[in-house]
Amino acid sequence: MLEARPSKRGAAHRFSRDVRFDVFEADAKIGALVYDIKSESATFDVRGEAFAAARERKRRDERLYEAAWRKVSGSDKPPANPMLLKDAGGAVLAQADAKGAGWLIARGSEVLELRRRSVFSRLHDLYRGGGGQALGWVGQRKFFTTRLHVDLPSEFDAPFQIFTLALALDLTFVSLDRLNAPSA
Repeated sequence: MLEARPSKRGAAHRFSRDVRFDVFEADAKIGALVYDIKSESATFDVRGEAFAAARERKRRDERLYEAAWRKVSGSDKPPANPMLLKDAGGAVLAQADAKGAGWLIARGSEVLELRRRSVFSRLHDLYRGGGGQALGWVGQRKFFTTRLHVDLPSEFDAPFQIFTLALALDLTFVSLDRLNAPSA
């Protein structure tokens, strides 16, 4: 099980809008995760290897009048904007498409689904291809804590597990952004 603990900010990053975590596995630090709220992307390192999780292009929500016009005119839906997990060389290791209040994740030929347990839960369960049995969970285990956990089987490597954590963070901050967005 991986645990992400909030990290201390240095003087250079004191006023930046990002969320920083140190990632531990059995109380041994294996890396760090930085989620940038403004760009809605994450960078992290695992055992000295760098990775990035970001959307293909900047997120833009469809406004209500745009959706209504699309329906009336019979236009196609806007193209999908997946979140991509890339290594330092730029190779795509996994791709996650937003699906309701969760993510549909493609990892090679494998398809996984990250779903929130319930409306009030802070935990997200990972399922294989829409199956009914959860493989593990990601999220905030206790209400009054700032630590995040990833409890997935060992078949998933640490970069993918941290990617699922970044997806859960993204769901949270995008939901908050949508609440604060002015109505059009």
